[in-house]
Amino acid sequence: MSLKSLKTVALGVKSSHLIEPPSKFSDFMSRIVPALLCAFGLLVSMAVPATVRAEYYVAGDSIGMGVGMASQLPSVAAISIAIRGPKIIDQLRAVPAGSTVFLSLGTNDAVSNLVKGGADLDRLVAFAHDQRLKIFWIGPPCVLKPWDESAKKLDESLRADLARTGIIYVGMRSPALCDPAVRAKDGIHFTMTGYRMMWQLAAEAAHIKPVVQPAPVHAGASHAVPPKKKRKKPLKKVGAPAATSGAAK
Repeated sequence: MSLKSLKTVALGVKSSHLIEPPSKFSDFMSRIVPALLCAFGLLVSMAVPATVRAEYYVAGDSIGMGVGMASQLPSVAAISIAIRGPKIIDQLRAVPAGSTVFLSLGTNDAVSNLVKGGADLDRLVAFAHDQRLKIFWIGPPCVLKPWDESAKKLDESLRADLARTGIIYVGMRSPALCDPAVRAKDGIHFTMTGYRMMWQLAAEAAHIKPVVQPAPVHAGASHAVPPKKKRKKPLKKVGAPAATSGAAK
């Protein structure tokens, strides 16, 4: 047989192997294996629920900065943040989409007698919706200032306006938070005890367990655990001193 004939036979064998229809067994396996794998994957997904790692952030004004310290959560809160103006939107852009945000906002508006959110509030709500942010709004607390009436009216209007938005409003005008004992000297901000109280209320609204901060270590102590006491060595009986020539040893 010539070389040309051998090449023709080889190509014919190879071609027939490629186009040969599958056997009944291989056809059965090609159908059943994907189905079994699909069913197994479905059973696993039903037996082991998917875990979603929720991301929590604190945002808003200087009171939010204190809440951020008390909560130990990542915080983008800053001073001079209000409902009015673009700063709050710029701040929330730093938060990943789909996050849960504890938003302290309103006190800087109440000080200038704003008692309604208006178009700025609508813009904020729309942005939060577009970014799929779940917001727990920490409302303006009472202030030990003559303009507390504005803070009270803004608290009431925010509670009513946000009730239709999906944002959860957490009021902070409880008598305990109005106690001067948990307030800073300026009558607006709080001590860390007050910020922890605010965080407790916000965490309860979100159904999460707040982080419990450890007890402070007293000044001068390097460890929270008290050091072990040293055992005193028994005193040795001292006999009569030996005679010496007077030189120090």
